[in-house]
Amino acid sequence: MTTTTTARPAKPAEKAPPVVHAAKRREIGREIGALAVNVYERGIADIVAFEKDAAKITPYPWAKNALTMSAGLIEDVGAAYVRTARQILR
Repeated sequence: MTTTTTARPAKPAEKAPPVVHAAKRREIGREIGALAVNVYERGIADIVAFEKDAAKITPYPWAKNALTMSAGLIEDVGAAYVRTARQILR
């Protein structure tokens, strides 16, 4: 029994990725981190604004209190996270 093999063409040599120094990686990491913190902060602000708006239009006092309290809690915890993240990224 004979087997035939077909030779595959050689792949062109792939270029190695450029060497990025540690200082440049840290700088890029800080920029990405700052961007992520900004997006997180905007998301928290949107959620808080939504809950405060919902609290304004609800006809039930218990729902108004719950939404207002929830918005305040989310705002405070989010601010603490953002403050801590910004200190770490310095």
